[in-house]
Amino acid sequence: MTMASSSPEEDDTDTNSSKSSKIVDKIKSTPCLKKSLTYGITGGLAVGLTHFLFKSNVSKASNYGVAGYFVFLFGTWSVCRYNLAVQRFQAVQWQKANQKGTSNIELVDPKNV
Repeated sequence: MTMASSSPEEDDTDTNSSKSSKIVDKIKSTPCLKKSLTYGITGGLAVGLTHFLFKSNVSKASNYGVAGYFVFLFGTWSVCRYNLAVQRFQAVQWQKANQKGTSNIELVDPKNV
């Protein structure tokens, strides 16, 4: 009789590691997510620690830290996604201008559209 080289416990470990690597790959491939998470964590820590230094109340400081995390996360996400949309819009305009020639094409500022 031969025994299988891998046990069910090792298979669970492989499955968990593949799930975590998929999550990391998703974070790396999503535009603005890595930057937003970094700024959110840093901002939340800064807000929480600052509140704790001034008020010395752990529970309120942690609440402020979590609130700061979400404010920084969604604030950074919104600004980054807006800038990405503006860049994509300008890239499409440049492609259209290059296809038709630049004789009578006027590029439009996306803020005025």
